[in-house]
Amino acid sequence: MHILFRVWKGLAKLSFLNVVLASIGIIILGTVLGYVLEPETFGSLFDSFWWTMTTLTTVGYGDFYPSSVAGRWLGIFLFLFGIGIIGALIGKLVEIGATFQRLKREGRLVYRGEGHYVYIGWSPKTKKAIDEVLNYEPKAEIVLIDQLVEEPYVHDQVHFVSGDASDEAVLLQANVLKARRVAIFADARITETLLADGKSLLIASAVEALSSEYQVDLHTVVEVCEERNISKFKHVRVDDFILANDSVSLLMAKATLQPGTTAIFRQLLSKQSGGNIQALKPKVEWLNVRQANTALLESGVTLIAVNDRLDVAMMLDLPLQETDMLYVVCHDDVFERLS
Repeated sequence: MHILFRVWKGLAKLSFLNVVLASIGIIILGTVLGYVLEPETFGSLFDSFWWTMTTLTTVGYGDFYPSSVAGRWLGIFLFLFGIGIIGALIGKLVEIGATFQRLKREGRLVYRGEGHYVYIGWSPKTKKAIDEVLNYEPKAEIVLIDQLVEEPYVHDQVHFVSGDASDEAVLLQANVLKARRVAIFADARITETLLADGKSLLIASAVEALSSEYQVDLHTVVEVCEERNISKFKHVRVDDFILANDSVSLLMAKATLQPGTTAIFRQLLSKQSGGNIQALKPKVEWLNVRQANTALLESGVTLIAVNDRLDVAMMLDLPLQETDMLYVVCHDDVFERLS
């Protein structure tokens, strides 16, 4: 018994690869010897394999069993050593699964996917944004970066990376070079707006450095606390700026001056409140904005902007280019049919 204990203790110390190889070896040995020793009992190699597997896993259905002395000695060998090896394999698999879950929870895994969204900075605003993206695009993959001990948002499609987003190694861990968008939220833990925007600038600079080094065009969105700080980002290519404080102030002013307008803004911003804003490339047969507007209205779609201009009614005769972007409001099924 002491010898068996030492054997099993040695198995526990083996690497996962060695345990896998030992398991495969014991399965092949049991299958081949069982068929050779008792061909009348095991009519095929598969029958011998089936008996070996049910023996090693301690299931023991009893549909096959050896009757000769040599076959029973083989069964005893599988009982004493094979079960230990398979048990070690199962233990290793459980250990690997537990380690994977722990590393994922702690944000220490490297994300390998592509076409995902990278959100930097955790706050209630980030959670709201993630909820909206997942509601709008149920299959979207999101990587969240923040200096937290554990993942703050538990979801199968939200992957957490723990670390300082201004560190290029952390950005590479989030596979930022293969991301579809990078969104940088202002750090809600920093009360001084200048310092919060300074941190966002540092992160945006790190993203831009990686973009330039690897010659990858990354679309970056940055939340800025104060509009006057936008000029500080002039040496960093940022595609969109979101004014955190000003946006709320302007909406409050609109609600004060024109009651009811906030409901319209909610419908435009949130899929849960109404139709969605969709981006659409002009079709070849649409020579100008007027033709595009007419065709879209006939399809039940409202054209609200061309590129960054909202005055659609004033630009109906403006020719459309292939690079133009039309922003429309419609339901998903209408947009899919139009696309």
